[in-house]
Amino acid sequence: MNTSKKLIGLGLVAICLSVPTIGFAAKCAGNNINNMIAWDPNELSKGTTLTTFRHSSVMVSEDSTAPYHLAAGECGGTLLTTADGKIQGWGHCARKDKDGDVLNEAWVLPLGTEPKGTWKNVGGTGKYANAAGTGSFEVVMSQGKMGAVHWVGNCQ
Repeated sequence: MNTSKKLIGLGLVAICLSVPTIGFAAKCAGNNINNMIAWDPNELSKGTTLTTFRHSSVMVSEDSTAPYHLAAGECGGTLLTTADGKIQGWGHCARKDKDGDVLNEAWVLPLGTEPKGTWKNVGGTGKYANAAGTGSFEVVMSQGKMGAVHWVGNCQ
């Protein structure tokens, strides 16, 4: 009987300790609205181009109560376009929320023809110091210097 009570007690402690983790790891989705600041293509050889860029970005979460909803900042990165028309890219973003805390993000666009990739939160300041969410993104539209990126994932 005493062993059963200990096992039940340990089980309850384990559940209580896991609740904050479960509550903090939430599905998330939204769109980033981007405005190009700089675009610098450098053709290395016929058909192979290395482009660096920088743009301003605003996160619009599907959950308007999310702390990062309407966080704004900048993203920068590099795109490699190969002679066969495939693109690969990588970069980082830093966006500040209404409280002044900054969320940092790294992203990767794997080699291919689709504008789809993955993102990962890599910490930040204040409430985002331990941010570690991950997910995927897809560029869904572009008009001139403006663009939108739809993202989904697990925000932590």
